[in-house]
Amino acid sequence: MKWVTKFFDGVYFFFMTSCKLAFIAMVIITSYVVFNRFVIKNSLVWGEPVVLMCMVYMSLVSAALAIRNDTHIRMSVIDFIAPEKVLAIMSAVAHIFIFAFGLFMIVYGWQFSLLAGRNIITGVGIRSMWLYLTCPFAGIAICLMEIERCINFFDRLHRGVKLHKITVADEAEMLVEDAEKQNAGMEEK
Repeated sequence: MKWVTKFFDGVYFFFMTSCKLAFIAMVIITSYVVFNRFVIKNSLVWGEPVVLMCMVYMSLVSAALAIRNDTHIRMSVIDFIAPEKVLAIMSAVAHIFIFAFGLFMIVYGWQFSLLAGRNIITGVGIRSMWLYLTCPFAGIAICLMEIERCINFFDRLHRGVKLHKITVADEAEMLVEDAEKQNAGMEEK
């Protein structure tokens, strides 16, 4: 299983690096555009569309990256009410829908990108297809992150690890225990 982890670490690194580069480009280009507009008094027409493209790439791909660590914002009230088996089933169904959504983004995002390829982005002079290719690119990231979660799930199942989903209540309890241990450690000093 080490090769699987290394492969998905590489995939994660690739998508994370593309998000970081898009963010850096946004900051640099925005600063340059603002400097030109207010100091040099010369507006750059290409700056805003390029920053928009970087923002779209970064936001969609980074949303896909949150799947790997299960760090998406969600409603967790049901974690206090529903039994553990119901939560596990709901989580499995959610991951199936997320994977299906990733496939949807790949297929229909590609078709939409081809359709948008007829237009030109004003100020930049490139085809709109490059902006809309974000959708299939993020769909690939979503599917790959979900495939990794599925492989890890079946690996844990094969090894006989108890499939316990940590609920919000469990996390809160662990935080309280950690805080109590830290306080006990400080009192000893």
